[in-house]
Amino acid sequence: MSQTALHLIWLMETAGVSAARARALLDHCETAEAVYALTTKQALTLVALHPEEQKRFEDKSLTHAEAILGKCRERGVRVMTIFDDAYPQRLKNIYDPPMVLYILGGLPDLSRLPAVSVVGHRKATPYGLAAAEKLGYQLSQAGYIVVSGMAKGIDGAAHKGALKGPTPTVAVFGTAIDSVYPAENTWLFKEILGHGAVVSEYPPGKPGHPYFFPQRNRIISGLSLGTVVVEAARKSGSLITANLALDQGRDVFAVPGAINVASSEGANDLIKKGAKLISDAYDVIAEYAPIYGSLPPPRREPTHSAARPKEEAPKPPSIRAAFAAPPPAAFPPTGDPILDALAVCPLHVDDLVSGTGQPEHTLMAALTMLELEGKVRQKPGKFFERLL
Repeated sequence: MSQTALHLIWLMETAGVSAARARALLDHCETAEAVYALTTKQALTLVALHPEEQKRFEDKSLTHAEAILGKCRERGVRVMTIFDDAYPQRLKNIYDPPMVLYILGGLPDLSRLPAVSVVGHRKATPYGLAAAEKLGYQLSQAGYIVVSGMAKGIDGAAHKGALKGPTPTVAVFGTAIDSVYPAENTWLFKEILGHGAVVSEYPPGKPGHPYFFPQRNRIISGLSLGTVVVEAARKSGSLITANLALDQGRDVFAVPGAINVASSEGANDLIKKGAKLISDAYDVIAEYAPIYGSLPPPRREPTHSAARPKEEAPKPPSIRAAFAAPPPAAFPPTGDPILDALAVCPLHVDDLVSGTGQPEHTLMAALTMLELEGKVRQKPGKFFERLL
């Protein structure tokens, strides 16, 4: 195994750096070996590390990383880093791509082949399960890789439908790569390994955490051209995936549901907000037919519905200029460095961390309060702009 993989695993598992900060360090240093060689003091000149991260960054032992690689060899887990040619290009282009992917089964070429994610409610209705299975099958028949999370309900039904078709399906775990969750889907896990792949950013043996599941949603949407939501409550992980897809500049589709069923409220709300209404997979396929022309054409004309326009993320401005310049006349100075900097131009959350010197968790709490007060607004790609 390459030194690059060893040092990236050290960065993620021993140093415990977030994916976004790991990418920032790599952008500065270019190689994982160069990041590993940094002192904590040098790393702090490049990114804002939390106190816990600073302490862990000082631990240069590679023992844990070597043990992880040993487990991967024993269990037949493929280790793919962001530097590998086979790393999916769509995923590499998101804001915070995983530095390391752990893979079981045969991962299809996700840089060349079209992929669509299908997600939804765990406690799905018979209507939702039938719709998800139908979509999975139709997408697979048309040559589309179905990506989902292998959870109960809609995810499992989408994989089940895809397995009936000729195209591989990909499940993204919110647990360690060797930890099947839920256990009742072990049969599905085995089926997917025979006709697709299971992917996780968490190595074998890593203890689970509830935070991992919303984190994995960015991978589901990041691997895909678009995300289809089939049944989702107003507050659900599926809507997190849909919002991440929008942040990543991807398409969002939704299957309409009954207006008197709580599990349909989230999908119906997405349609009202501009998600593309679909009734079968051919509405999705029609969106990408001009790009993937070699695939079977849709059986009928696509459904015409209002599509949410893609909002381009602003180009990163000069951090120093934003924090040094006086606020424009439209925004009176407040003495709050966050508001005064955002008065000059929209800024990325990492720029605000750098400019204020505050830890990211402290800064995000302050931004949340300002957003609730109607003073700032979050834009796609974790940019913030001032409103008042």
